[in-house]
Parts: sequence; structure tokens; C-alpha cells
Amino acid sequence: MKHLTTLKKAIVAGLVIGIGCTVFLNQDNTIVGSFLFGLGLFTIINLNLNLFTGKIGYLDKDNWLEILITLVGNAIGVNIMAFLIKSTRIGNHLTQKASPIVDAKLTDNWVSLFILAICCGTLMYIAVATFKKQPNILGSIAVFLCVAVFILSGFEHCIANMFYFSLTCTPNQYILPLFVMIAGNSVGGILFHNLTK
Repeated sequence: MKHLTTLKKAIVAGLVIGIGCTVFLNQDNTIVGSFLFGLGLFTIINLNLNLFTGKIGYLDKDNWLEILITLVGNAIGVNIMAFLIKSTRIGNHLTQKASPIVDAKLTDNWVSLFILAICCGTLMYIAVATFKKQPNILGSIAVFLCVAVFILSGFEHCIANMFYFSLTCTPNQYILPLFVMIAGNSVGGILFHNLTK
């Protein structure tokens, strides 16, 4: 039952990230879009949902299975949201907007993707850790700022990228780069957690 609850909360978190990606793609102004995307992480933290990039920094021998289930649930959630969005009147527009973003990621080399993913993992850890210590307006500002910074910097967020990939291509095209991003996000969160303990 515990694992089922973990999966459910991870799927919902994936849906919420999909909403964040949708609003980002719908904005002509990247700065505005990056801040609106922050509502996704803000919602996940406040509703105690499960997001891989928010949990991986706290990995230990007791919660590795929960984190793995979270990753699977997030993937299910963003893929459901991508499927739903493609079934709407805005689907074609968002697919066109996502295509150059995805092309840039899939033509990048793995070292670059890994480093950019480490940076994103670090920012996601900072956002979650700050809100845990400051569950108030200051923590909320930190969440939105960290999300905006990772987007505007071009860092790689594995869960958000699953949504963009699902809009534009098939798994065989992105599975290996995605694993590089997952590894980078993991290293960023775990490393920053251990460096700041």
C-alpha cells in the first residue's frame, strides 16, 4: 500500500510538471514562462507530492525504492499529460514550440548534458531544502527563483524533458540522453546535499 501511494503521488507530480511545461511553451516571453513553470514545483512541495528531482538529493539505503518508484510515476504522469495535450487544439502549436528545444538536447553531447543536469539537480535540491527550512514566503520565492534560474540557464531537468520528448519523438530517440540527464540530476542533488550537511 505504501508503494502504491508513492506511485500515485509521483504520477500526480508528473501531471503537474506537464502543466508547468505546457504554460512555459505557451509563453512568448521566456522569463515569464520560466516563473510560471515554478507553480509546478511549488504545488508539488505544498501538496507533499513525489518528484524525483526533489527527492534524489536525500537518497539513502532506506528510501532508494521509493525514489525509483517516484521516477517511474513521474514518467507515467508526464507522458499522460503529453498525450492529453496532443489531443487538444493547442497540441500542434506546443509540439512545434518544443521541437527546437528537443533538437538542441538530442544533438548535444553527453558530457554537456550531464553537466547541465548536475546544475539543475543542484538547484532543485536548493529549492526543496530551502522550503523545508523556510516554509513561508521566503521559501516560496526560493522555489520560483530556482526553477526560473534552471530554465533560463538552459539546465537539464529529466522529468520536464520527458514531457518535451513525449510531445515530439519516440523513446528510442531519447532514452540514452534521458538516462544521462537522470544521472546528472542525481549527482547534483546528492552531491550538494552532502556538501552542505
